[in-house]
Amino acid sequence: MTSSAPAVRVERERILTFQGGCNFRDIGGYRTQQGSSTRWGKVYRAGVLTYFTDDDHAPLTDLQVRAICDLRRAEEREREPTRWPHANINALFWDDGIVTPTIRGLSAERPKNAQGMFDSMVALYRALPEWMGPRIGGMFAAIAAGDVPMVIHCAAGKDRTGIAVAVLLRSLGVPEETVIEDYLLTNTSGNFEEFIRSRHQAHLGVTDTHSPLLSMPEDMRRVLFSADAAFLHAAFEQIGDVEAYLAKTAGISASVQEQVRTALLE
Repeated sequence: MTSSAPAVRVERERILTFQGGCNFRDIGGYRTQQGSSTRWGKVYRAGVLTYFTDDDHAPLTDLQVRAICDLRRAEEREREPTRWPHANINALFWDDGIVTPTIRGLSAERPKNAQGMFDSMVALYRALPEWMGPRIGGMFAAIAAGDVPMVIHCAAGKDRTGIAVAVLLRSLGVPEETVIEDYLLTNTSGNFEEFIRSRHQAHLGVTDTHSPLLSMPEDMRRVLFSADAAFLHAAFEQIGDVEAYLAKTAGISASVQEQVRTALLE
């Protein structure tokens, strides 16, 4: 259950700070194995988009976002609706399906301690790639169709967003070690527990009045709210070859993958 400080050198601001923002970052500036770089200002990753303040509206508008890819479940979208400063965006969201993997459900089957929570998180990351196939497919299709700049987000911007962005970066040729560094930036770009406690009714997909996960022991909360390379590795093991995963599970053809590379690489 360890993490390391990212070694990525950036040319522009990667972590974007908003008064009501949660884990909001730009994924530009990452070098690929082929020698190109991901474009700045094209894809952002974030947590919940519910709590922006009036002072956030102008800098958010300056991002010129055209699409918001919401990876959350329907109940999360209803409980914490997106509040973007303008309405002329393509809002992407999907049905949940019959069986939806959640940390609440997976942790109920395991010991109530830090190791049990760690094992639950690994199980979650193993289950999410299959469930997220339609979501990731829709995300790729929208990018290929020109819906950028785009914000990809879930509740904390860590688990579902982490997997979706990892698949995207790997498909662009960004080395796995760099993808993991981007994922681990979550550990320095936001304090989720503080965010929840400082905003009335904030949930981030993990707590509600009926099942307050914030009441669990501190060592369990630390695992729940952290990004750990072992979690993303568990997802990578399930995904296998990224191009094959995109074709089979996400329904994305090689030509669409190439269009995404054209849109996001310089």
